[in-house]
Amino acid sequence: MNEYYCSYPSLAMDVVMEAFETTEHQGFQPINLGKGVSSFNPFDRVNVQLSNTLLKDYIGYGDINGIMDLRLAICRYYQDWYNYDLTPDRVCITDGASGALTIALAMLLKPGGEVILPESCYPAYKVMVEILNGTCCLVPMKGYAIDLEALPQYISSQTQAIIINSPSNPYGSFLGREELEAIANLGIPVIFDEVYQSLSLTDQSIPSAIHHCDRHLIVNSLSKSLAIAGFRVGYLIVPEDRVELMTNVKAVLNMCTSLPSQIIATQLMPHWDILVSQHGQMLRQNWDLFKQTAQDLGLSLRTQPQAGFFALVDVTKAEESAMALSLDLAQNHALCSSPGVDFHQSDNAFLRLNFACPSHHIEIGLSRLANYLMDAQFVANPSSITPRKSLPARSDRTYSASRGNEVQSEKIPLNPPF
Repeated sequence: MNEYYCSYPSLAMDVVMEAFETTEHQGFQPINLGKGVSSFNPFDRVNVQLSNTLLKDYIGYGDINGIMDLRLAICRYYQDWYNYDLTPDRVCITDGASGALTIALAMLLKPGGEVILPESCYPAYKVMVEILNGTCCLVPMKGYAIDLEALPQYISSQTQAIIINSPSNPYGSFLGREELEAIANLGIPVIFDEVYQSLSLTDQSIPSAIHHCDRHLIVNSLSKSLAIAGFRVGYLIVPEDRVELMTNVKAVLNMCTSLPSQIIATQLMPHWDILVSQHGQMLRQNWDLFKQTAQDLGLSLRTQPQAGFFALVDVTKAEESAMALSLDLAQNHALCSSPGVDFHQSDNAFLRLNFACPSHHIEIGLSRLANYLMDAQFVANPSSITPRKSLPARSDRTYSASRGNEVQSEKIPLNPPF
């Protein structure tokens, strides 16, 4: 029967995550800088009520496109921040941004159709396109964004959609208003993925493509902006003449997004301004700490992210692939990271690390990585993705990280017993 099933290879980050979570770290604190979640907790600031009286009204299926109050709150956000008059019928509440992307691609992609992506991008895009029997056309990068001058050359009769992630994962770079407008005017439907758009790491505001959604689609997520990833609340915005199609696809996929999750999001939305402001402040502080710690430890950073959760540590000088390095760190050094091969095939000698974690994890995690890169002897075959079972015998080394006036130290045996 196996010949009847399609095969979708695991993402590298999932392989590393499984190795990290299934390894006994022998009492040492596991530091996870690979998972894209934030340690910001909105429920420390807002009391959300989910009483039995409230929940009993939501035990059946809800509106296919989502609770009206939540959709209205999203419309108010775009009115207040971008002076855009969005009607709630054009908004569909989805299972995170992934649910919105799935609907958007299902609306646009026919079997054999082509989707244009930047050469370096969020890896799930490629998998989603493949699941829908489409193909990907990769456009070269110019710096850390899609090459806009080259982009028109890649449009063909097979092109059915373009996906633009701004700010981008993994680089944290974003496109300006004129660049977004240029892409919107290419005559091809565009899915603008804006999940990190409200989480700027500078005082500079990040443009949204919302003024182009009369022709194109917008994907966004409260999972990132409000740090409620586990509740899986995203949304899709479509042109007026595509509302029925959006609704039909959503109904077939899962009828409705979790109603308790939508209730929670609805109660958080009136506090959007303060929550996103405080979340952004935390991210900026963590990024400053990450950048300074990396500099102090001699780690080389690929980029200066302008938004989002991630920084890229360059491991080009290592004699081992980023994948093998990441696996070794996960299994033998209690540190989880995302290897660059998920995001870029040819230029992947980096680790994507999440600085939206608890701040002391940044110091401990980067110390482990710096010591590893400085001291470890790498296996001879750079194409191998099999981690070493142990490192060369030598005395224990100590990883230290300061937190305020307190100093945390941990000793990790160089030859772990696992």
